[in-house]
Amino acid sequence: MKKMSAFNTRRVVLGCLSVSAVIAIYALVTSRAGNNPALLPPIGDIITSFWTNLTSGSLLTALGASLFRISAGFLIGTTLALVLGCLIGWYRNIEFLFDPLIEAVRPIPPLAYIPLIIIWFGIGEFSRVLIITIACFMVCVVNVIAGMKNVPAVYEDAASTMGATRFQVFRTVAVPAATPFIITGYRVALAAAWTTLVASELLAAQNGLGFLLQEGRRYFLTDQVMMIIMIIGACAFIMDRIFRRIQAHLMQWSETRE
Repeated sequence: MKKMSAFNTRRVVLGCLSVSAVIAIYALVTSRAGNNPALLPPIGDIITSFWTNLTSGSLLTALGASLFRISAGFLIGTTLALVLGCLIGWYRNIEFLFDPLIEAVRPIPPLAYIPLIIIWFGIGEFSRVLIITIACFMVCVVNVIAGMKNVPAVYEDAASTMGATRFQVFRTVAVPAATPFIITGYRVALAAAWTTLVASELLAAQNGLGFLLQEGRRYFLTDQVMMIIMIIGACAFIMDRIFRRIQAHLMQWSETRE
């Protein structure tokens, strides 16, 4: 317990140290006499922009809209990836049926679907959620399939020897053993969701964090652009940490390093 506590303390201290170093370097650069605050705003201007957008309500409205799109697209995309990926990775006939389709579509960037989705479905919420769903599904399903393919054969043999059916092995052995790959797929999908969200909101949204980025570019509000970038990074970091804690809880039986 003491060893784990010391490990966590060291992680927090070193993490804070790296972030503080980046902030200090940025503050030093922006405080130089030759710096143009319109191109590289000081930290004080970024904080002021944050407070202005927060008190006006525009930031909370944009954050709520973006989090809704992220949550909806992520949940739908990863759920589909989990179900289909587990089946493809475990059952040969399903793999033969779907693998060519996935491998043919997977290299296509999700952003390439934006013009087609706008033509078919317009620029409403459904289109933005659909783009995020596609992005999450494509990156997550590959990890899920890999996890099911990497289940040690000895696990399956041991369960079969004890009388378990193929489906019982799938449900009680293969899926739990593939959990590290699945959680990793979720984390990668989360990053893809944020990337796709901002791109979709830059093109066709009337609210959201991507919209505030576009607004900052249009009116040359570099401090607002920097502020939104930091908020996106902070939100993505917090959500990724949540998944890491879930993974650590689910993988208590594993000897892998955290």
